[in-house]
Amino acid sequence: MILRFAIALVLYFGACSCSNTKKYLAFVPAAPEFINAEAAAPLGPYSSVVRAGDLVFTAGIIGFDAKTGAFAKPNIEAQTEQVFDNLEAALASAGAHLEDLVKVTIFLKSPADVQGMNAVYQKRIGDSRPARTTVPGADWGRDDILIEIEAIAVCRCE
Repeated sequence: MILRFAIALVLYFGACSCSNTKKYLAFVPAAPEFINAEAAAPLGPYSSVVRAGDLVFTAGIIGFDAKTGAFAKPNIEAQTEQVFDNLEAALASAGAHLEDLVKVTIFLKSPADVQGMNAVYQKRIGDSRPARTTVPGADWGRDDILIEIEAIAVCRCE
């Protein structure tokens, strides 16, 4: 609540040169919509995607292919590709796209996988450059999970 108020003050007093400033001055938070995307089905008591107004939040998405019922091949490139397929489907379930991403957090099992992940990441993200944090050394207690990505997007749909 305090963050929303602070953002409204910044926008009101003109610190933002955004053309949509007036839109945000009348910001009334929408009730969250909890979505369970088929490609990124939750493995516990949570939603895989939550849309609150124009904001879209994904839970951590792993390289599991819901169609085949199996993980992608046990290499970072294959799992990163599958994660991005799942991320695209999860975002689409809330009306957003990869181009709408503003923040991405990547968890890697091995620090040695950064280069392989980055190659796929750059290909899939394209010219878009959301803020990003990469956390190496994650341990899910399973050998078949090499990467997990969670994301925040601002949906530009009406």
